[in-house]
Amino acid sequence: MSDSAAHTGGQEHGAERDAVPREVQCAVLRDRRLAALRSTALLDTPAEEAFDRLARLATRVIGAPVGLVTLVAEDRQFFKSCVGLPAPWCDVRQTPLTHSFCMHVVATGEPLLIEDARQHPVLRENLAIDQLGVVAYAGVPLTASEGEVIGTFCVIDTRPRVWTDGDLHILLELALSVMTEIELRASRALERQARAAEAAHAESEAARTRFALLAELSAVLAEGFELQSVLARAVRLVVPLVAEGCMVELLDKDGRLRRVAVVHQDAHEQERLRSLPEAQALLVPESRDGAPVAGLMRVTGPEGTFLRLPLSSHGRVLGAVGFTCSPSRLLGETELALARDVARRMAMAVENARLYEEAHEAIQMRDRFLSIASHELRTPLTALRLQAQSLLRGALQARSLALGEVCSKVRVISRQVDRLGHLVDELLDLSRIKEGHLSFQLERVDLADVVRDVVTRFHEDLSRSGSMLVLAGVDAPTVGLWNRLRLEQVVVNLLTNAIKYGKGRPIRVEVHSDADTVWLAVSDEGIGIAPGDQERIFERFERAVSEQNYGGFGLGLWIVREIVHRLGGSVAVRSTLGAGAAFTVELPRRPGRSPAPLLH
Repeated sequence: MSDSAAHTGGQEHGAERDAVPREVQCAVLRDRRLAALRSTALLDTPAEEAFDRLARLATRVIGAPVGLVTLVAEDRQFFKSCVGLPAPWCDVRQTPLTHSFCMHVVATGEPLLIEDARQHPVLRENLAIDQLGVVAYAGVPLTASEGEVIGTFCVIDTRPRVWTDGDLHILLELALSVMTEIELRASRALERQARAAEAAHAESEAARTRFALLAELSAVLAEGFELQSVLARAVRLVVPLVAEGCMVELLDKDGRLRRVAVVHQDAHEQERLRSLPEAQALLVPESRDGAPVAGLMRVTGPEGTFLRLPLSSHGRVLGAVGFTCSPSRLLGETELALARDVARRMAMAVENARLYEEAHEAIQMRDRFLSIASHELRTPLTALRLQAQSLLRGALQARSLALGEVCSKVRVISRQVDRLGHLVDELLDLSRIKEGHLSFQLERVDLADVVRDVVTRFHEDLSRSGSMLVLAGVDAPTVGLWNRLRLEQVVVNLLTNAIKYGKGRPIRVEVHSDADTVWLAVSDEGIGIAPGDQERIFERFERAVSEQNYGGFGLGLWIVREIVHRLGGSVAVRSTLGAGAAFTVELPRRPGRSPAPLLH
């Protein structure tokens, strides 16, 4: 049926209301009655078997073709059940009030029995007689608990009929069942609303608690840069709101995970977590069933659930945070979202602490470098000043200086100028390497020839140090595709180190090779290097001795490593403290690829 047949326009509704007696209108339109009707939440709802079953039962027992459960609204009657109603009314399940006998039951609040509506003084003009075929009608009120009549339970016959007391009794009894169904649904709706309100309140409280936790956690994590104590306080906040246990592991500079904070509600379980071996990787399942999922790992087993999240910030992995729960507690999506928020805040705190530490170290390195640089530059400048002043005094006093004395002073000046030039070159190389601008053109170079040339320039330094130099393997050519200037730097820096720390004892420089690789070894019998310092000495501004006793910026071995790596090779040291050191450079004769970017 069309909308115009089911819902008439405003003017038609007005006309229909005019056709309804005024006292009936007033009864139908009472506010309390309409409120009671709306509270059932049954208007315009789908048909339900529970109501249809009662309507069918009425038609069978009473022997009427039509049974209705009718709810009377202000401008229409809606059929919650319409067993036997002819089309099209059975499809739209409602009629205007001009087609309603039920509104008279609602108005009076009493049962209505009509044997032949066509003869009834009030109802004979009702449109339901012609359009729905209503002749005989028997209806009883559906009365809500508030005492308001919201509709009727009725049966209809298409021919005249005398209704018996038994028919009326059946309708009254079944009407009680209809109201039970209506009130049951209202009760369930109220229960659903109450549960929804309770759930909303619980979620609101949980959200408030989570927000308070995150706010307090952020405050704790922002309190300082003593990272371990800050994280220890943070995990105590997390337990038990997120999980029953929490532990944090951070990546050291060497890439190993170090456990820094562990908390669990159960003291025995806390000790067990503390005693676990440290993980070898960020996301490693503890059982075969576990697997990384979207940047996290969740393992569930008989001992409970273990959730592990990486701590990462700006693409930098800093460590991991783990959460544990017993089998009786689940880590759901809410807890997972909260765990992610916790991990995000912890990662920011760790990154801030690391940045602070790096900035502090950079400031210390800068201050140490400035101290070393001023000391290193002042020494040759002092020597230059003394020699220049000596020459100047001789000239001002018109005193003739012996040729040997002049040559000696000039040699000192030249040596100090060379030293200054070497220091300046190191600083320039530091800048070039950091910016990736170190010049590197590959060419055929004889390493043996480079060694012989460098050694010739070091005769005077060797004589002053008292060290005897032993050369081996430099008689035959040892050619490869390298860069001569940079190879000279490697040999110069290694030989300078050997002279500086060799304590006047013999120094050995050896070259040997095979078809593909060349080795350069420079060894001394000097002070040696402690095992804990043997990796550190290849870093910038690092040294294994005090700068007060030994000069230099601490850049020589770092420059050696960078150049050798750029040529596709490697450099290593073997040393025993007090028994000298041996540096070995390994170079492929022909780098397998173009020079790689220098390490920064």
